[in-house]
Amino acid sequence: MSESLRKSTRVHHLILQERLEKVKELSQTDLEAYEIHKDKETGEHYLLYYYEHLNIADSNHRENYYHLMPLDTDEVLAIILGEEKYVYPEYWHHAYLRNSAEDESYAWFDPAHVLEFEKNEKIGADLKQMLTDFKQKGDLKEEAIKKLFEDLDKL
Repeated sequence: MSESLRKSTRVHHLILQERLEKVKELSQTDLEAYEIHKDKETGEHYLLYYYEHLNIADSNHRENYYHLMPLDTDEVLAIILGEEKYVYPEYWHHAYLRNSAEDESYAWFDPAHVLEFEKNEKIGADLKQMLTDFKQKGDLKEEAIKKLFEDLDKL
């Protein structure tokens, strides 16, 4: 049995063409499609998201983008049965392969850092609001300051 695609940092598109077969088409429009594919050599499943981007600034040049997210067996069944949503980027929270404009290979992209950034951004906004509220109240008594620090610790 071949090695999992998950162990490679880059995967050439010819390897994907050779190893992946479509199992189920989930949805398709003129510009995008979702399909479940299976690696014939390892038995692993992937959710394929394909979309076509029309670059108006570049004489309506069309660019094609492909993303392949690994799925475990439970996810495959849940998606096929309609119990789990799969729309990109909303439900793509773990690492997936995406094609590169630079060459004919796919590289892994992990959206976790984006989620972490959004979480930290919210904490920062909450901190700023708490400090602004504290400043506007103008209460510098020891108990008010103690309560502020307790509230900050909760964040």
